[in-house]
Amino acid sequence: MGPLTRSLVSVTVATALLVAGCGDESGPSSRQVEDPATAPSSSSPTDTPDTPATTVGSAIPKLQLADSGTELALTVGDTAQVFLPQSTYDWNDPVVDGRAVTISEDVSDEGSSSRSWTITAVAAGDAAVSVVGSPPCRATTPPCAAPDTLWSVRITVS
Repeated sequence: MGPLTRSLVSVTVATALLVAGCGDESGPSSRQVEDPATAPSSSSPTDTPDTPATTVGSAIPKLQLADSGTELALTVGDTAQVFLPQSTYDWNDPVVDGRAVTISEDVSDEGSSSRSWTITAVAAGDAAVSVVGSPPCRATTPPCAAPDTLWSVRITVS
C-alpha cells in the first residue's frame, strides 16, 4: 500500500469514527432507539433467556430478545411465538409490515415476566414484525433518559 492509499484509508476511517460519534444533542426529551443486539443486557433470573430462535423439525419457533434483526422462514399455516421480557422494557403492541403474516393480541399469562404474541403465516410473501420497548425507568420521577429499543424480525412465507 503506497503512502497516498494509506493516507486516504486513514482519512476515511477518521471520518467514519467522527461521524459515528456525532449525535443528537437535544437532551433527554428526544426519542432515541437503540438496537437490542448492541444494548447492554440487564436480565434477571425470571426473564426468558436470550437464546436464538429454535426451529428444530416441526417445532414452533420461539423468538426472544436476542433474535432481533434475524430472518425467519415459515410455510403458510405455520406459527412462531415471540417472548419479550417485561423486566427490561415496557413493550408496545407489535406492528406488522406486509400481508404474509398476522400477529395475535398479547397472549401472556397474567403476572408473566414477558409479553408474548403468536405470529401466523397466512400467505406467501415477505413481512416484518417490529415492537418498540421503553425502559421502565421512563415512568419514574424524574424519568430516565435511556433510549427506546426496537425489536424486529423479517419473515419469508412460502
